Amino acid sequence: MAQPLQNVQNLQNLVSKGWLWQGQQTPLHKQASDFIDSGWPELNQTLGGGWLRGSVNELQIEQPFSGELALLLPVLRQQQQPVVWLNPPAALYAPGLQHQQLTNTQLVIRETDTLRGVWALEQCLQAGQVGMIIAWLPDLSAPLVRRLQQCAERHQQLVFIMAKAQPQVEARAYVNRLQVWRDDNFQIRILKRRYGWPLPPFPCAVDHYLPARRRNQPKNLA
Repeated sequence: MAQPLQNVQNLQNLVSKGWLWQGQQTPLHKQASDFIDSGWPELNQTLGGGWLRGSVNELQIEQPFSGELALLLPVLRQQQQPVVWLNPPAALYAPGLQHQQLTNTQLVIRETDTLRGVWALEQCLQAGQVGMIIAWLPDLSAPLVRRLQQCAERHQQLVFIMAKAQPQVEARAYVNRLQVWRDDNFQIRILKRRYGWPLPPFPCAVDHYLPARRRNQPKNLA
């Protein structure tokens, strides 16, 4: 009898540390107000209602500037408070921001060191004065991701971490992990989601938000 109880305790310890991912078929005790509309009906459905408030989400990108920011444009447009861009790989393009109707304040923070970047991100979350955060932090360890997720959930802030595509996905405490790339169309693969199992790729019409000159070889942010 002691062995099964020990196994249960070991399993609970793994869950509490975030080392074991739990797939759920439906949101538990969640309402529509707990989610932010992603702007994409199919993505909303696969994520259980949209982007969960108080969540850190990873976008794994095979080729930078292929449409990953256009994917976030609908939620960017909803923000009433400043948006923080942490370590963006290129300067924000002011005419592009204006074209995309992003009239709210854009704050850019540059921290080349990962730990300093995480610290800066936490300060923004704790301030509670930002709408959302987009961060390029490619070397986040599992403990750092869990630390950020706990902070984001505590302060009910929305965070997106941009990272390179990985051939093998190691466990991380992200609420959602998406892989995005472009072939004939912009594609999304759900690697991890809070309310269900991973899903095969599906197309997303992000080009609807891009000016014609950028639909083939986008080169600037926003």
